[in-house]
Amino acid sequence: MSTIATPKAITADGVSATYNPAAAGDKVTAPDKGAFLTVKNGAGASMTLTITPPGKTPYGVANPPKVWTIPATGEMDIPLLPAYADPADSSRISLAWSSTTTVTWAAKQNGI
Repeated sequence: MSTIATPKAITADGVSATYNPAAAGDKVTAPDKGAFLTVKNGAGASMTLTITPPGKTPYGVANPPKVWTIPATGEMDIPLLPAYADPADSSRISLAWSSTTTVTWAAKQNGI
């Protein structure tokens, strides 16, 4: 089941993040500056996360996708840039996983 998450603000008291199982159709609501994902890959093989920003480059071609490789049994923090948000989808960012097996993620934001 896909998730639409809002980044949880990290305060001086810390944050207890909610980790979601990766699924097709996952999205994050429009982030402010300082938002990021923490992705945990529990699988024995690396996997990728792809975000395809909407719109076109100044040359009139589609913006290229941004791809991160999360190593086997690894963890990675990934910045969520406002440019990744799709205004045609309520300014959400779509997350595309190469594998969802034992992958979890949490959306966070520096609130300090």
